[in-house]
Amino acid sequence: MKGVVIPTYNEAENIKELIPQIRQYVPDIKIIVVDDDSQDGTAEIAKKMGAEVFVRKNERGLGSALRFGLLKAYDLGFEYVATMDADLSHDPIYLPSMFNASSNADLVLGSRYIKGGKIENWPIKRRIISKGANLLAKILLHLDTKDNTTGYRVYSRKAIEVVKECSHSNGYEFQICAIYQVKKHGLKIVEVPITFRDRSKGESKLGSEKILEWFIYVLKLSLGITS
Repeated sequence: MKGVVIPTYNEAENIKELIPQIRQYVPDIKIIVVDDDSQDGTAEIAKKMGAEVFVRKNERGLGSALRFGLLKAYDLGFEYVATMDADLSHDPIYLPSMFNASSNADLVLGSRYIKGGKIENWPIKRRIISKGANLLAKILLHLDTKDNTTGYRVYSRKAIEVVKECSHSNGYEFQICAIYQVKKHGLKIVEVPITFRDRSKGESKLGSEKILEWFIYVLKLSLGITS
């Protein structure tokens, strides 16, 4: 059984487009939305469209939402679970190829930085931050994957079991911790090329404070003082 976990916070405009697109490419997929108590009706829209929705009243953060959703999917018996952003930057057209790749891997990354992958409509500042983050991960954590910050992924049950250890990564740093733990446990990672498109509706949740938290976390992870 295949599933997809989508963290949301005030994504009403986007989620109403995303759910039908997902079902267009993977008709039998189960959709889990983890909503951080949106005020714009995101959760209600997702429920009406048939998604299983979990609204978190007292918790925030991309990483904690992903961890919550992955563990829910695991408990429900899903064999493979995709994660993707709600803002339409991750095109569901790639889901079939990513799920196909998961038959020979424990973690599939939708990669912007391998041959065939690209980024559209991103300002130069975001490109520099992304490239810098991946370079830092390569140097400090010895990761040989090209796109360590992508949120477009497919996890196997084995991969979900090991990312439970990312208990202190509640923000964007969860993406790095997950790859680090999967590699540490000797599980296989593959990358599939995608085209990433910057959101056209709503506002990005990535601010300067979260970027700083990410860099500090990676440094601590490299020193073995966090997980």
